[in-house]
Amino acid sequence: MQRCARGPRRGTYALVRDHYLMLALAEGHDEAPVAALLQPDLDPAAVLAVPPGPPEVPPRVARRLADPGLRAQAAAVAAAAAAAGLQVLTPDDCPGNLQCAPLRPLALFARGDATALHRAPAVAFVGSRTPTPYGIDAARALAAALARAGAVLWSGLARGVDAIAHEACLAAGVPTVAVLAGGLDAIYPPEHADLADRIVAGGGCLLGELPPGRRARRGHFVRRNRVLAMGAHAVVVVEASLASGALHTARFGATLGAEVYALPGPWRSERSQGCHRLLAEGAQVLESPEALLQGLGLRASAAPAEALRFVACAEEERLLQAVGNGPRPTDLLARECALPRPAFLRALFALEQRGALERLPGDLWRRADGLTNR
Repeated sequence: MQRCARGPRRGTYALVRDHYLMLALAEGHDEAPVAALLQPDLDPAAVLAVPPGPPEVPPRVARRLADPGLRAQAAAVAAAAAAAGLQVLTPDDCPGNLQCAPLRPLALFARGDATALHRAPAVAFVGSRTPTPYGIDAARALAAALARAGAVLWSGLARGVDAIAHEACLAAGVPTVAVLAGGLDAIYPPEHADLADRIVAGGGCLLGELPPGRRARRGHFVRRNRVLAMGAHAVVVVEASLASGALHTARFGATLGAEVYALPGPWRSERSQGCHRLLAEGAQVLESPEALLQGLGLRASAAPAEALRFVACAEEERLLQAVGNGPRPTDLLARECALPRPAFLRALFALEQRGALERLPGDLWRRADGLTNR
């Protein structure tokens, strides 16, 4: 997963937020994302000043962009979000691929502690809504091991495997992120409204792309799955059919450089067929909780904070040594550090959050103090 370099933005934060929200409303949150408006480093103010037309965008989107009432619509949505206790996040507020991946969202609505979005390591934990007893047992063991080791699990608040992932984080006292397909003012499924409240109370975050008042249609779950994949350094799939949305999450994640893990199961089981397809496509086999933690660079026996300190020392020191020789682009820095991709990204983002690394234009990284090795 890469981060994109961003230049300075003109105007106040509120103005930038309004521009992103206007563009998001013009994009329409339709079931098929409008790729031309969801590209990284797109300048919303410039697009709104000179709106594109067909064939670059569909006619309905061109009409929305030209609507003189678009600014008022954005203001109304921002007011509705505030009334519902939601934050409006722009790409500048978000980590990693939620900033700069193709098809990244223009605006997200959040309820709870949005700093949970920046916690690492982040693992998308997905699977069947109706898991078998075998899948339930595996999901509980894997999710509990990840949560106790300090991983922040991202999932979709759905029945089955998603709920198991969120409950594991709550039990371990670790924040969890729930990404919803519809507006956050009406939790779906409704029986998980209490779970949503406990996620927020536990320092986690609810996240959604649709504005308040919008209900999800079938295609919106695919949109949701791309956001879910963008937030994670790895994707874990526990039981999924060939038509499962969990496969969308895994494949989105794989295109962004996330490591994908899939649980093998009985070969005649419909709920194992999706995992077996992912394994055939190159996913890692989920052998055990211990093997999964080892692959992610975590320790099973350590408390969450201790585990993160353990992996951070060696990995972060390797990055600091590499950039000590001068600014490095992300790809070169990754090769020089020779770390597994999830470990490299975890260390990179942690150092940036603490102010030890600084991102420059052109996808370059340097020590924040500007020093190099002499």
